[in-house]
Amino acid sequence: MNSPREDLLRPSLSGGDSPVSAPYSMQTTFLTGFFGGPFAAIAIFAINSFRLRRISRDLPVGIGMLLVVLLGMWVLHRTAPGGAALAWLEASLGSRSIRFVHQMAGLLIVGAAYLLHRREQRNSDLLGLKRPNGWVAGIACILLGTALSIVCLAALRM
Repeated sequence: MNSPREDLLRPSLSGGDSPVSAPYSMQTTFLTGFFGGPFAAIAIFAINSFRLRRISRDLPVGIGMLLVVLLGMWVLHRTAPGGAALAWLEASLGSRSIRFVHQMAGLLIVGAAYLLHRREQRNSDLLGLKRPNGWVAGIACILLGTALSIVCLAALRM
């Protein structure tokens, strides 16, 4: 029985693949991006991509986010228009203007990450999947993001 319809008799749903893990909650992602800045937001985005087995789809977006953050930091600290923008921000917001810009960049990345993973986030809530505890990953990403921000700012100010 080697007919072309033989493929139709094979089961198409296999139980061999293990289910995808639930991503970290949006609360964890938001707090990580807010307190850790753009590098922490990219890190938690990468962890969620790994948990959702979407690395091949999300890798170009993650690299793009990283390049935009690095380019934005370079423009702000190494060009005349960026210096004028920093001076205006400092006059408007005070001495913590750099921290404000980092927090806003982190939240923009969190928003982009939500747009990419909104279906998985919604499905996790709908199916009642147990989400992992976000404290450890969130704090680790915040520490990593803060350290990378300090290193990049120090390198750009040289």
